[in-house]
Amino acid sequence: MMRSALLRACAVAAACAVLAGCGSDDESTGSFPSAVTAAPGSGTVVRDPAQLSASLLAAGDLPGEFSVVPPRTPADDTPVPPAAPTDPPDCGRLLSPIAEQWPGSSAAASVQFAGPSYATIDIDAASYPDAALSAAFDALQAQPRRCAAYSGDDAGVHIDYRTTALSQPPAGDASSAFTLTADSEGLTLTSSTALVQVGNTLVQVVVTAPETVDPGVLADLTAAQVRKLRG
Repeated sequence: MMRSALLRACAVAAACAVLAGCGSDDESTGSFPSAVTAAPGSGTVVRDPAQLSASLLAAGDLPGEFSVVPPRTPADDTPVPPAAPTDPPDCGRLLSPIAEQWPGSSAAASVQFAGPSYATIDIDAASYPDAALSAAFDALQAQPRRCAAYSGDDAGVHIDYRTTALSQPPAGDASSAFTLTADSEGLTLTSSTALVQVGNTLVQVVVTAPETVDPGVLADLTAAQVRKLRG
């Protein structure tokens, strides 16, 4: 939950995370530029989730000391907390896996890594047939634009969210990026996100840390993920 993440961030507020800068000199551009147009699909659709999962970055591909967060299994008996409500409600889907934001994928996969100072890296991908690819890419780009400023309530704690465009080098066949900042009771959590098309696969790379994420780290991770998807 975002509230618990903000509380954990408080414990390291005096220090920068490995992936975080200690100031506000990120490369956010503020207002969003024109939307990027998806490239034509290659016709090669991934239909095996295991194949797609093998194409995602592994712990050995990451900088610093990051480890894979084991996915939940049917045997897990720890209840999953309900999603905290947001206003508007649709903005609560921001940063959700691509396949959950836009239906119709032929395969989907995701991985999460935990690092020092409560930094996390989340990568997920979904492969779409040619007919659905452009609509999915457009919808994912539109979400942070619609949710430029919104609010949430997590266990009675008010959280303010805002999204801004993030300048990143071009990646894959088409790409865009944004930053989501969550503020609550003087605590700040920042998620820098890249959305990239590689053939018929859309991939989302999210780097989250207390304070500010170095945009160069996101760019390097995104480039590495594109190379791995392309084989």
